[in-house]
Amino acid sequence: MPRRIERVLQRLLPGAAARLPLPDFLGIGAQKAGTTWLAANLRRHPDVFIPERKELHFFDNKWDRPLREYARHFEGSAGRVRGEITPAYGILPPERIRYLRRVMPRVRLLLLLRNPMERAWSHALMDLASRRGRDPEQVSFDEAIAFLESDLAVRRSDYGAMLDAWLAVFPREQLYVGFFEWIRERPRELLSEVFRHIGVSADVDWEGFPLEKVIVPGVAPGRKGHTTECLERAEGSDESGRHPCPEPVRRWLEQRYADDLDRLAQRLGGPAESWRVS
Repeated sequence: MPRRIERVLQRLLPGAAARLPLPDFLGIGAQKAGTTWLAANLRRHPDVFIPERKELHFFDNKWDRPLREYARHFEGSAGRVRGEITPAYGILPPERIRYLRRVMPRVRLLLLLRNPMERAWSHALMDLASRRGRDPEQVSFDEAIAFLESDLAVRRSDYGAMLDAWLAVFPREQLYVGFFEWIRERPRELLSEVFRHIGVSADVDWEGFPLEKVIVPGVAPGRKGHTTECLERAEGSDESGRHPCPEPVRRWLEQRYADDLDRLAQRLGGPAESWRVS
């Protein structure tokens, strides 16, 4: 165990953490799989508290800072179920997940998954086009493949490793796994399942929830983590819905992910079975 983690654990006993207003649930990913839509809908529930800023990035970027700094984001949440959604948590290293379990042993986890090929292409568009203020058509094949081969892009689509890492630390009953397809096909049922998982009622006024909208993060060039909500019609899911993957890149992705998709179909069933390369 890295020395920094040991120092943090020595400074903070579980009893001290229990006295802080820490989250009851965490959205841990996957990136580009509907987490902004999920956060926007959770905010509409009268018994749920989510900080104004969607992604706090505490356990990936700031975890060695005092937990009381993190807890300040949840001030004013008394009487409500509180949580936050940071998709980067999905690929936390094992020792960080163990630390998280130590300070929040009963936290409920939310994980939305999307076809890894579609997720990877959407990720590439965000990093190579949207954040740089470029037209997606300016992204060359070589540039796209270099990004898709990067460690970060590969890890964010490696759902098998993600599930293994979290389930090695947390009980299966604390993890909810949903699918991007359900946002389009059965959004009310998906949210009802999430509500039950985090312990709030699904008996709500559904008219107040943007179920049929796509919630797109407002990404300004050069501003990572900028997540101003933009509601759009459900026909276009995100950048990849408006700019489909070019055929040469799709063929590369199919070769890269064919075996992974077979394993995910066997492990997860449901929509994952349709991800297989025909």
